Amino acid sequence: MYVTATSRKARPGEVHGQHYFFYEPEKFREEIEAGNFLEWSMVHGDFKGVRRDALADTLHAHRVVIVKPEPQGMRKIKALLPEVLTIFIMPPSVDSLRRRLLARGTETTEQLELRLRNAEIEMAAAPEYDYVVVNDDGKIDETVDEISSIIENEAKRPRHFEL
Repeated sequence: MYVTATSRKARPGEVHGQHYFFYEPEKFREEIEAGNFLEWSMVHGDFKGVRRDALADTLHAHRVVIVKPEPQGMRKIKALLPEVLTIFIMPPSVDSLRRRLLARGTETTEQLELRLRNAEIEMAAAPEYDYVVVNDDGKIDETVDEISSIIENEAKRPRHFEL
């Protein structure tokens, strides 16, 4: 899987280069100005982005590469790489998402409310994706199986990406 860059602070247990590339906001801005991002966006108050060099390296090394942008990032990537496969993983409801985020306990009340407001906007973008998979509560194995099946079937189609 490709590792996305972010300007947010690492959560407990997250490792730079494994979960995200963590940058201070000023460093992230410098990387943007240097043209090092294929796409970047402001998400939940933090920068998030796809580094062009890291994605190119990952694509050369692997047949299937998973990138996790939010809808505005997906649109930018799809405009630059039209053959890319997009899958939207949707919670069964905003209430379910709220329960999951509360159980995770990694956001302040303000961050939680921002994420939930943004989630409604993001969920409205689901029809723009090639596939939509609902991640039902307590059915993660089924969700993984469905996504795996989509990727296996789509991997049979030739795709070419020029970065």
